[in-house]
Amino acid sequence: MIKKVKKIIVFGGGTSGWLTAAYLVKNLTIPAEVVLIEDASAGPIGVGEGTQPFTARFLYEAGIPPKAWMKSSQSVFKYGVEITGFNEEPYFVDNDVPTNCMIGQGLFTSDYFVDRPYSEVRDWHPAYQLAKNNVSSKYDEYLDANHGSGPDSYGAVHFNAFDIIKTIKDIIIDKITYVDTRISEVKQDKDGITKLVAQDGQEYTADLYLDCTGFSSLLLEKTLGSPFTNYAPWLPCDSAVAMPTEFKDKRTEMHPYTKSTAMTSGWRWTIPTFTRIGNGYVYSSKHITAEQAEQELRESIGEFEAPAKHLKMKCGVHKEIAVKNVCAVGLSAGFIEPLEATGITFTTATVQSIAEILNVNGNLWNDYTRSNLNRGFYEMTTEIFAFVWAHYYFSSKNDTPFWQDIRKMKISDLPQEVQDILNVFLEKPLPFIFLKPNSMFCTFQWFTMLHAGGAYKNVTSNLTPKQKEYSKYFLDSHTARVELAKKLFPNQYEYLKSWYNEWESEEI
Repeated sequence: MIKKVKKIIVFGGGTSGWLTAAYLVKNLTIPAEVVLIEDASAGPIGVGEGTQPFTARFLYEAGIPPKAWMKSSQSVFKYGVEITGFNEEPYFVDNDVPTNCMIGQGLFTSDYFVDRPYSEVRDWHPAYQLAKNNVSSKYDEYLDANHGSGPDSYGAVHFNAFDIIKTIKDIIIDKITYVDTRISEVKQDKDGITKLVAQDGQEYTADLYLDCTGFSSLLLEKTLGSPFTNYAPWLPCDSAVAMPTEFKDKRTEMHPYTKSTAMTSGWRWTIPTFTRIGNGYVYSSKHITAEQAEQELRESIGEFEAPAKHLKMKCGVHKEIAVKNVCAVGLSAGFIEPLEATGITFTTATVQSIAEILNVNGNLWNDYTRSNLNRGFYEMTTEIFAFVWAHYYFSSKNDTPFWQDIRKMKISDLPQEVQDILNVFLEKPLPFIFLKPNSMFCTFQWFTMLHAGGAYKNVTSNLTPKQKEYSKYFLDSHTARVELAKKLFPNQYEYLKSWYNEWESEEI
């Protein structure tokens, strides 16, 4: 089936739907009519507030600069994720600029640290040192701690997902056709979806349907029957309970990183935004009940009055997200548990790919388009699956039934394509930055996680004396940069407070 895409229906609002609409109306070379259909009364289902660095750049490319969304969504900066309790010592997976860990041509920081204790990596790591000292990653609107500049260099943030939807909606509502209705029936034929029928009988048709209906996957899975690969056998956390807490001291508690802390049957997130702290417990319902999980979370954070929000997660992916005239975006395409905050990036990566491919082939939707989208998505999600699973496998916690079951897992039990990715990283650190063009995590992020878990305990550095000397110079240069940044850059809360007040004055 070959079709010229002149009209696109984004079915479903929420974070994925609004991000999708915003990007397409700005980035299609041959403009197409974009119709977003949602049942606004249902509300978004997500609670996630942590992002990867790609989100800010995506918004900028969608014509939504940081000043348009950071304050309104209570954003704070994020250097990475500190993971505590999985092993004897905490470790840090950064969102730093990958080239910071490339010493020279074919020479990487991991080559120097591979046979040294992981604690030396952590104590040196620029992003970690700045994060733990609550240093703002920005000096002003355009200048940052990595010598980057421009509004597209903001890196990762924490934000309130509900508030950013409202911001995006206000910005693009007059650029799309917006329909608030409940779809009661989906019609199809051999070529795919033919129409969406609302409760009031109104019919909606398009050339391309983007399924943003969340875990329900109403078009891709429920209607077209695209098979779903469930990751439950390997990633057992299938539920979450979340609740906010209030700041006691914003200077210290509004830290620019996510905390992930091991619990009896999963792990707990701590994610500060500008107005509150988000807390949640991601757990396995086979090992603990929802009531027990809520109680454990409340006791761990000392909060016994805030309402709790309970969620069920559907961890896994559709190997084919583009089928006939439908492409799934966000949770309807797949989800890998939120340990590394990859959920929103599933949306941004997919939408960018859709726009890029349509622009290359003149808005044609055909087998070439679908095969490229399917291959790219599955490659990306398979690598993320491997990365997240390795956090558990290379942990040492073994004191509860959940963690004892984790200890029983074997690499050989994984799908072959996941084994293939892990085997690339396990022999020794790799001499390049990304495994593939669509990789979300660079090889140094893999290295820090695997090294902390003991994956390289039998590997010896093969650097020459001259390379070691130069590596020490490189490391010391970054240490000096960090010390200078600590003196020059303000506390994150103080900086954002001042910055947001300036924006308010400008608005007035």
